[in-house]
Amino acid sequence: MTPEDISLFRQVLPETMPFYHYTDRHSAWLLAQAMPGDAPVRALRQSPMARFLDRPLVRPVVAGCGGTLRQRDMVAVAHAGRAMRMDGLSTGAMAALETAYAGVWRDHELSFASWGTGRDWAWKQISRAGGNLVVQLGFPSEHAAILGRHFKAPVRKTFEVPSHPIREQGRPTLAWVRLDIDLATGVALIEEVQSDWLREVRWQAEYLRARDPQSRHLKTLEGYEAGLRAAYAKGWAEVALLATLSVLVDEFGLRDIWMHQPGPGAMLKHIRGVHPPRSLYSDLPKSFGFRPTQDAPAFLERPRRKALKALRAKGGPVFWRLDLRS
Repeated sequence: MTPEDISLFRQVLPETMPFYHYTDRHSAWLLAQAMPGDAPVRALRQSPMARFLDRPLVRPVVAGCGGTLRQRDMVAVAHAGRAMRMDGLSTGAMAALETAYAGVWRDHELSFASWGTGRDWAWKQISRAGGNLVVQLGFPSEHAAILGRHFKAPVRKTFEVPSHPIREQGRPTLAWVRLDIDLATGVALIEEVQSDWLREVRWQAEYLRARDPQSRHLKTLEGYEAGLRAAYAKGWAEVALLATLSVLVDEFGLRDIWMHQPGPGAMLKHIRGVHPPRSLYSDLPKSFGFRPTQDAPAFLERPRRKALKALRAKGGPVFWRLDLRS
């Protein structure tokens, strides 16, 4: 996307935005977005969204719907923080909301940045010249207490990579997602999903275990790493992707969303050497209902024509696609 488009998006977006997450929220959110209205459960079970009907947060709503799932109920479960202002919810939806309220509830904070807008765009791991809009997922407020239990002095800069698109003030960045958005076609491409902080903590602990296993700092670091891993290691990517989809769909009405496949994405983004974790570009999009395709976002067909031709000649999918336009 052009620097001008990035500037436009950032002018529309607030400086920060609250984002609340609870277990299985993405299942309810995706169903609510994919449904054209109230829908027969039988029809939904024949659709790409079928996998979400049996998720723990959604199951009570389905069980009590009498065969027709109401979109209103799914919207309420997907936005539990606002649902108390909604009237006429089913008993199944109320049961799902009680489950959400009783579970782990995390108050993340989103912020936004730009990336790769200079001439050296090919070194910034983006798919075309221009740049990316960055959605930064800040740690929830509980993280300050986890950090404070183990460190007395400020350690923020110890676990940040300043050359990456992180937020330098306010809450530290747990993860970020880079986006290429084409306003002419209404298409968004998810370029990258990444977390530096978790990796840096792990690497520093591994280094000390090998070099100074009796270090007092190692024991402190291991204690923090254990708390960090228990709270965020399994779910950070899911939260980051859901937050990004919410911005794209709820804030901008963009419903045709693409994501890179592991191998083709590395080629298109000029990644050499160590590749990102494969699961982020395979298991993660699959768990959100993205479907593999040999197609590509229309805005890449001309500038990356040769690369796309070579990838298609190899067979297999080139991108993931989530189409919520129905």
